[in-house]
Amino acid sequence: MTDDSLVQGLLNTLERELLPCIERGEQKAWGRANRVADAVLALLPEDDRGSNLPLQRVGALQALYVEARKTRTDLAARSCALYTFVTRGRDALDPQCRRPPSVRRGRPSVMPAPSLVAAPERTFPAWVPEGGVLGGFRLVRPMASGGLGSLFLARRLEDDGDPLAKDVVLKVPHDAAALAAYVPEEELLAQFRAEASALAAIPVHPNLASILAFDVAARPKPFLVMELVEGRTLEEELASGAMTTLRALEILDGVLAGVDAMHATGVGHLDLKPDNVILRRGTGQATLVDFGLSGRQVRKRCGNPMYAPPEVWSDDRAPESAFAADSYSFACLAFETLMGAPLFDGENMFGVLRQHLAHDGLPPGIASLRARPELRKVAEILQRALRANPAHRTRIRMMRTELARVAVSLREVAWPLSNPRDRAPSSPDESGELPWSDCRTVRAG
Repeated sequence: MTDDSLVQGLLNTLERELLPCIERGEQKAWGRANRVADAVLALLPEDDRGSNLPLQRVGALQALYVEARKTRTDLAARSCALYTFVTRGRDALDPQCRRPPSVRRGRPSVMPAPSLVAAPERTFPAWVPEGGVLGGFRLVRPMASGGLGSLFLARRLEDDGDPLAKDVVLKVPHDAAALAAYVPEEELLAQFRAEASALAAIPVHPNLASILAFDVAARPKPFLVMELVEGRTLEEELASGAMTTLRALEILDGVLAGVDAMHATGVGHLDLKPDNVILRRGTGQATLVDFGLSGRQVRKRCGNPMYAPPEVWSDDRAPESAFAADSYSFACLAFETLMGAPLFDGENMFGVLRQHLAHDGLPPGIASLRARPELRKVAEILQRALRANPAHRTRIRMMRTELARVAVSLREVAWPLSNPRDRAPSSPDESGELPWSDCRTVRAG
């Protein structure tokens, strides 16, 4: 067994065996976790640790705990420290992560190492049964919250104690009591079942996280089971500054292939953005994740303000096809991937939304590309996908064909293709507030 394999096994032991014990407050588990963490550091060369892991080989986990203790209770700090150590340890094993961080073009700050303060809280909602068992799965920790439900890292009950077993992601509908003022429970569950039914039609595809199962009869909540995709997000890859134009084009083609496969079954992703694209650990293959908003029609006021199309935000426009919405969002994502900075950005969300509503395919960023002869063709492709009228937008399959044609002439161009500072500055609204600030389904992250 290689050192990397041994380290991976130790990290699995920390996360799958010791972390649940620490979260339950078992004192002996903390001492054992420290010894396992020390063993991990002993097996990792110092050059591979970078600045993300402590340099000392004794009490490494304790050092992270001391830092976390400044902002958290004792139990939460221990859980946070262990989770942070495992995450950074896996990054140290990933060749794609063994690069120094650099300033992302168009961003105001350096991409930092994972922050202890920003690590997710590890408490479960009140509806989770004692022991964290839902159906045939044991919930490990909360992961994220989407448009219609929450995501949890989980493992099959029959895999408990198996260090080589693969974890999965469970999606469950939001707590009806928390949303009672916004969505009736019957409507919420009906929407969740409709979403799961739509997602069940998505084919197995190398550029899509797999949908594994759906249990509509599970109590206390139905759930959807999805593949856990491990790797860096496109957001993190862009922030590292290590992107090349050739790599950017490969990633975009993978995203288009995945979205096209979804569209072939009548389902749109509806939440295309850099942190929903995972570059798989080991292969680097672009894989779409987070189908929280996926479906056959656009959901009003549900989406990321930097990427969602104007029909999401305007009450004057009728619900449109999910296909056209994905084309618009992909154009925003493609611009950012190729240029190193967002197409739409501003001091507040309202200012960003005004930019979406004020153009018809030619916002300042696209106009600056058209001014350069060598980039005019790619600018025209994105322009057609950004049209205000959804019926006039280029569809995903055609965009993939068009981008493949222009890719030949772009491969040798240095990344980013254009200096984002050439774009006109945004004009935030004076109020600095969303006109629908009470809408809980707006997803800014």
